[in-house]
Amino acid sequence: MAGAEDGPGQQPELEDDEAASCRRWGAQHAGARELAALYSPGKRFQEWCCVVLCFSLIAHNVVHLLLLARWEQTPLVMLGVVAGALLADFLSGLVHWGADTWGSVELPIVGKAFIRPFREHHIDPTAITRHDFIETNGDNCLLTLLPLLNMAYKFRTRSPEVLEQLYPWECFVFCLIIFSTFTNQIHKWSHTYFGLPRWVIFLQDWHVILPRKHHRIHHVSPHETYFCITTGVKVPRNFRLLEELEEGQKGVGDGTVSWGLEDDEDMTLTRWTGMVIGPPRTIYENRIYSLKIECGPKYPEAPPFVRFVTKINMNGVNSSNGVVDPRAISVLAKWQNSYSIKVVLQELRRLMMSKENMKLPQPPEGQCYSN
Repeated sequence: MAGAEDGPGQQPELEDDEAASCRRWGAQHAGARELAALYSPGKRFQEWCCVVLCFSLIAHNVVHLLLLARWEQTPLVMLGVVAGALLADFLSGLVHWGADTWGSVELPIVGKAFIRPFREHHIDPTAITRHDFIETNGDNCLLTLLPLLNMAYKFRTRSPEVLEQLYPWECFVFCLIIFSTFTNQIHKWSHTYFGLPRWVIFLQDWHVILPRKHHRIHHVSPHETYFCITTGVKVPRNFRLLEELEEGQKGVGDGTVSWGLEDDEDMTLTRWTGMVIGPPRTIYENRIYSLKIECGPKYPEAPPFVRFVTKINMNGVNSSNGVVDPRAISVLAKWQNSYSIKVVLQELRRLMMSKENMKLPQPPEGQCYSN
C-alpha cells in the first residue's frame, strides 16, 4: 500500500503493482517544472505588496487590541481565540479541497494565481519548502487584507465605549485572520523535517499548528482526506466512518469489493460486512467471498478486526474460523490511520493473486464457517 511521506524528497513506499498509479514525481517531473514556471514577475510583485501591507495592518491592529485589553473579558477572548483557530482550519480545508478538486490552472486570474500552487504541491510536495517567505505567504496576505482594513477602520472611527463592547468579537476576527494569514507558513513547516525552531515543533506536537505526521496522511494517494492545513484537528471516528459508509453506498471503484453496515440501526458504526469477488486467472475466480469487519472504538488509529464468513484457503486466514491474522496482512500489520475498509478488502483481493495463494486448493464453493 501507498506509504506516507517520510521526509523531504522521499517517495512513498509502494508495492510494485501500485507504483505506476500512485507515484509522487518530485521536482524533476515535467509537470512540476511547467507549473513552477507559471510563477511570474508580476505575481511576485503582487505578493510583495500584499505581504508588506498585510503585516503593516497586523501591527497597527495588534497595538490597538492591546490598548483595549481588559482582564474581565479574558474568558470571552480565550473562547474567541479558540473559535478563530478552528474556523481558520476549517476554511483552509475547504479552500484546499476546492483547489484540489475543481477548475484548472488555465482559468483566468485564479488559475495561475491560486490553483497552480495546489496542483504543483501534489506533483512536488517538497516544492513549498523551497519557497521563500514572500512566495509562501503572499496569497494568504491578499485574502486577509479586506478584514484587516475593516478592523483598522473601526479602530479609527469607533468610540472607546463601542470598541470595548466589540472587543471579544474583534479578538475572534483577529485570531481568524492571523491563522488564515499563516496557513501556508504552517503548511510549509509540516513538510520541513530539518532545522525547524523548537517552538514550532512544540506547537506541532501539541496540535496548535499542523503536525507533520498528521499532514502526511493527505499525501497518501488518492489525496482525498485530511485537507485542513492550519491546526489539523483530528476527524472524529464517526465522521470518518460515515464517509466510508457513503463511499460504500455509492459503489466507488470497479465493483470487485464492496462494504456496508451489518445493521443499518448500528449507531456506533462498529459492525460491517464486506464482499470480495475472486480475481480472474486464480483458483478464486468468480467466487464471492463474504466477510465481517469490526471497527473498534480506536478506529482508525487501530486496525479493524476482519473475519471471512465464506470458507477460504489463503495464507494469513485461520482455516477453522476465517479470522484474518493481522500480522500476516501488510496493511493490518503496518496500519496507518489513512487506511480504510476499502483498502483492507482490496489488499485481501490482491493477496489472492499472489503466487503463494493463487493455486491453493479451495473448499467447496459457498461453504461458510460455523461461527
